[in-house]
Amino acid sequence: MKSSCCSEIPVEALETIDGEDGLEGLLAALPDDVTIARLRTLHHACADIYRIKILEMLTVQPLCACIIREALGITKSKLSYHLKILQEAGMITGTAKGTWIVYGLTEYGEFCSFLNAKAVEGPGSGGQNE
Repeated sequence: MKSSCCSEIPVEALETIDGEDGLEGLLAALPDDVTIARLRTLHHACADIYRIKILEMLTVQPLCACIIREALGITKSKLSYHLKILQEAGMITGTAKGTWIVYGLTEYGEFCSFLNAKAVEGPGSGGQNE
């Protein structure tokens, strides 16, 4: 039976959706908009080479901006931009130490770095998809 929301979808295609609730059930299983926004922020923050490198450096130890900048070979303004995105994503925090700011991973940043490490391992490296 075709649902009114699915008038353009062939019945055979709708039958491939598991469960009794069909397309409506599938849509109800999606995360809410707040969760989707959080996931978008995570993926945006991890979608840049410099930000990934910053996260990886901070898994080793907390670092001041001057060391991060020197290691990456980028300008202060470019580093500031990337640090801001990581902070807004809740992945890093900065603590004033005299005239310096030392950046470190938050618990969420550690989790994201863990996910990045798992992604590097890829399929067939002991994950659930084997």
